[in-house]
Amino acid sequence: MNYKKLTLTLLLGLASLQAQAEMTMSHEGHDMSRMEGMEMHAAETPVVTKGVVTRLDEANGKVGIKHEAIDNLKMPPMTMVFPLADPALIKGLKVGDAVNFHAESQSGKLTVTTIQPQ
Repeated sequence: MNYKKLTLTLLLGLASLQAQAEMTMSHEGHDMSRMEGMEMHAAETPVVTKGVVTRLDEANGKVGIKHEAIDNLKMPPMTMVFPLADPALIKGLKVGDAVNFHAESQSGKLTVTTIQPQ
């Protein structure tokens, strides 16, 4: 058996384990709740989708949008009517406006939570 190869393999394995241990130890003492908060903040950043307003229904708090793919909902491009999370979001919009918006599922309904003209 080649003892030089075996020794080298063992040394490399030990060096790898030591590096992993040092990385683990360097994270000890960090406030993980702060890290979790940062992850939550990143997850809360809304995915913005582009679209064009096709219909406004102020009485019912809904807006029709011809939109590109909505990545966070895994939805292909299409035209559909969305309820608005806040009916005040409709103010200042008009049919034909190019918009950036965020939609998400709220209580099983796809709802626009933010919308702004481009």
